[in-house]
Formats: sequence, C-alpha cells, structure tokens
Amino acid sequence: MGRIYRNAPIIEAFVEFQFVSEQWDWTVPGLMYEKLQKSFPKKRQQNVLEVAMQAQAAQIAQRVTGGIARMQFVRDDDKALIQVGPDLLAVNYLRPYPDWPTFRGQILEALSMYREIAAPTGLKRMGLRYINRVEIPEPRVELEQYFRIFPTIPMTEDMSAFLMRVEVRFEAVNGLLVMTMGSTPSGHPERTLFILDLDFFTVHADRLALESASDWIEAAHTQIEHAFESCITDKARALFQEVKS
Repeated sequence: MGRIYRNAPIIEAFVEFQFVSEQWDWTVPGLMYEKLQKSFPKKRQQNVLEVAMQAQAAQIAQRVTGGIARMQFVRDDDKALIQVGPDLLAVNYLRPYPDWPTFRGQILEALSMYREIAAPTGLKRMGLRYINRVEIPEPRVELEQYFRIFPTIPMTEDMSAFLMRVEVRFEAVNGLLVMTMGSTPSGHPERTLFILDLDFFTVHADRLALESASDWIEAAHTQIEHAFESCITDKARALFQEVKS
C-alpha cells in the first residue's frame, strides 16, 4: 500500500490499450456505451484531420480529409471518461484523483467490456501515465528542498526555466518509464509551478497475452508509485499533506 496524500498533485491519470484485431467494427463504441451510459452518460466524439500532400504538375496539391478518431463517454462531473476508437481503449481520471483501487477497478471493468464486445486478438501497446502538477507557494524555490530529481548547471546564474527527460528500462515487466520534469509559468508572482510526468508503457506488448493485461497494469502502477516517491522529499510530502495511518 503506497502513501496517501490529502492534496495529491495528480491532475490526470490515464491508461491506454492499443489492440490487434482481425477487423475493427464501428458498432463497438455504441455497444460499449449501452453498458457504460449509467455511469458515463455524456457522449461526444473526437475528430481528426488528415492532410495529404501530393506533387502534381508544377504544383503541390493538398487534400484534407476528416473522420472520427474515437468516441468519448464522460461522467456527469466531467472528471472521468472512457474513450473507444479503432483498436483502442482508454480510461482517464482528472483531479481529484480517487485512489488506485478505484481507478484500477474502472480500468478492469472497461477492459473486460471491450474484450467481450470487440474480441481483440492481441495487444499492440499498453501504457499507464500520471501527470503531476506541483505548485509551491514561494516565488523562488531551491529545487533540492522539494525534489530529488533536478538539473544542475555549472554556472552561478539563476536558472529561469528547465525541461528534462529520463528513460528507465524495466526488462522484468516489459516496460519503459519515461520521466519528464520541468518548470512552467504559474501565473502568480508568489507561486512556482512544476510538472512531473510519469509515463510507463510496454516495450514489446506483442509478447504479452491479453489475459496478462491486468497484472502488467498493476506492475506499471507499482513502478510509477516508486518513481514518484523517489523523486520527492519529505518537504514535498508535507506540501501534499500525507495522511498518516
């Protein structure tokens, strides 16, 4: 059981599955909605534009086509949604993030529905991602007071902004963790804002059976949770208001 924070910095957590199937059928989103509409009553579509460039006689021709990329089923409070598209399923939770058991339960329920309706034959990719927004009520921040991951520069001038990315391979669980951290404008002179993005995804999803998806998601969450705790200090935990058992 990981640490629990009353003021958790998570602004979005989401999982995405990309599947292999014999043939995609656009009746799948409708059948999913029939099962989900009680908890996710709002329905909307996310469109995509594709631009094709072709060289013709003495000129470049441009052709723009559009289509539906995925359907989104949204909870009444707009804080959670399930997305279904061609060989794709995603579950998103926005702030306030509930807890892992609640999120995991929704993931497994949606995954079970999708498998029953769409009958995918395999996996192309799985990913679990947590985006954290760390707002510190200070105009200037010594990074090492709140974080254990930060850039160092060989000069005396103050660093005005930064963006860093680290990749860590986890062979045992067939995963890659991409940690991205950077500063971002806070819009308030007395506050400093950072984004800590933890994205864990499969390296070779085709080597995993569909039945192992739930175990892989659990392992991915464990690694993300460990990475997050490894990136912050006790002063940050106090800012997030850790709930002591």
